Amino acid sequence: MTVLIMLLLVLHVLPGVYWAGSTFVLARSGNGGAERMFGAQMGAATLAILAGIGLMVLLHRGAQGPVEHTLGAGAVCAVAAAGVQGALRRRSPAAAQRIAAGLLSITIICMVIARYT
Repeated sequence: MTVLIMLLLVLHVLPGVYWAGSTFVLARSGNGGAERMFGAQMGAATLAILAGIGLMVLLHRGAQGPVEHTLGAGAVCAVAAAGVQGALRRRSPAAAQRIAAGLLSITIICMVIARYT
């Protein structure tokens, strides 16, 4: 079980760092290369979200408390960020990256503070 948790953590954190980092850079650069990065970003987002679901199932079953609610709020923001990036990628790629960057910032904050809620 410990090995599975470690594997899921790696599959959650590394793609998540790539996704958030590339989103922050693209949001700041005003869309320089957003279309080229879209596939890699969505692949990383998918992997991070699926691994996060696996971690929730393994580590947070049973009664839902403040920790789970905080992580859940972060998860909703992450899914919304991916949705925004997909929905606005052609119409307004710079806005998509900026909105997603804000949502991913909230996601990161939720993951960091969850333990202390």
